Amino acid sequence: MTKLAVITGGNSGIGEACAWRFAREGYEVIVCGRRREQNIALCERILDAGGRAYGYEVDLRDPQALGDFFRRVAADHSSVNCLVNSIGIEGSPFTLTEDYSDAVFEDVMATNVRAPWLCMKAVLPQMRALGAGSIVNVASLAGLRASVTGGSVYSASKHALVGMSRAAAREYAPYGIRINAVCPAFVRTPLSQDILGGRLDDVGSSHPLNRICEAEEVASAVYWLSSQEASFITGIAMPVDGGTQA
Repeated sequence: MTKLAVITGGNSGIGEACAWRFAREGYEVIVCGRRREQNIALCERILDAGGRAYGYEVDLRDPQALGDFFRRVAADHSSVNCLVNSIGIEGSPFTLTEDYSDAVFEDVMATNVRAPWLCMKAVLPQMRALGAGSIVNVASLAGLRASVTGGSVYSASKHALVGMSRAAAREYAPYGIRINAVCPAFVRTPLSQDILGGRLDDVGSSHPLNRICEAEEVASAVYWLSSQEASFITGIAMPVDGGTQA
């Protein structure tokens, strides 16, 4: 039976790389995000390559829209076997805490913390009924240490996502559900490009491996954590950081 993977924020960057990886591994992939045209374009490319992918336009910051989305998924597809929460925003990079906007703070928390939490709440009952499932939350190295670019608010959101992943992993381990987080350092994505511009590759030299991380390398870690090869691993926050934590 074909397994189903839902990739939030799946139309760009790490999420897009995850969608491709799961599709190549034979999963039926659902890509969801706010950008309808990007969702459709990605799914068409995956279909052209022989995979199975479906795009849904949904603002995951909106609890009602998120609930409607998962009800549609349940009606149109099989139960969710894997959830990858790749949704995330940087907020206001290089901004001092005292200068940070309350409105941007709320948006970062709604996107980086509440949306993944609501997505987990939506799929966990299905996974519990199946007696199996995997959730991987895409956090950041800023969930393990201070952010270089995103400041205190981005760091707070990613620390929260790591903590939520660990706590939920303990709760749901008895049901055969594994929940983990990945914590990348600087990754070559459109978001990083917008923040760092032409300095992106130079920043990669701060990693001991002396280069920038590619989105596909994070997707490999996400897929591995979701696979049976990681069947005894739950509750971890895996650095994908080129040796930075060392």
